[in-house]
Amino acid sequence: MKRALIILSSIAVVLGVISFFVVFYSGGNYVVSSPLPSDSTYSSSTVANASSTASSTLADASSTANGSSTLAEYSSDYSEPPISWSEGAETISVAGATLSGSQLTLKLTIQMGTMAECVPMNIRLIADEKGDLTAPLTTQFAFPESGTCQGTPGTTYNGQEVVFTVDPATLPLVFTTGGTSSKFFELSTTPQGGITVAPPPTNG
Repeated sequence: MKRALIILSSIAVVLGVISFFVVFYSGGNYVVSSPLPSDSTYSSSTVANASSTASSTLADASSTANGSSTLAEYSSDYSEPPISWSEGAETISVAGATLSGSQLTLKLTIQMGTMAECVPMNIRLIADEKGDLTAPLTTQFAFPESGTCQGTPGTTYNGQEVVFTVDPATLPLVFTTGGTSSKFFELSTTPQGGITVAPPPTNG
């Protein structure tokens, strides 16, 4: 009887060992599920690429939000003209300025003299150190009574606009009034979003 129990116990131990090897060392035949199939689209390289793309997208969004892809705008109106000049019998003053991207708009006030005459648009941008001049996109003044540059004697015209295409990277910008007055003035922006117009600084 004792011998029979020993034989049965030995058989049970052998069967247990065999079962253990079959279940855990059978090459995975009895694995219930795999957390990540080998052909899954969520491979480590795909996850890395997705992370890289997401970071790039966030960087682009941040760049746009910070204004690197957005055109900055500066604007100022002047209660007292920072510069005035004579054009024939007329007096022209800068009353305001707006810079939106590469478009600069100067708002001028024109005080007509005692004669009805055409007011020429002689103002020019000094484009480079050689003194090359750039004409505005606006070709002439247009007064409401005539629709032309012919102004009415004694009349003050506010809000006459002169538009230039400029490169904001070259600020400050220098202009000449041209004509017989031939004055110069400099335009620059302020950190507060304004525009300063003043005579250019003199050296020495």
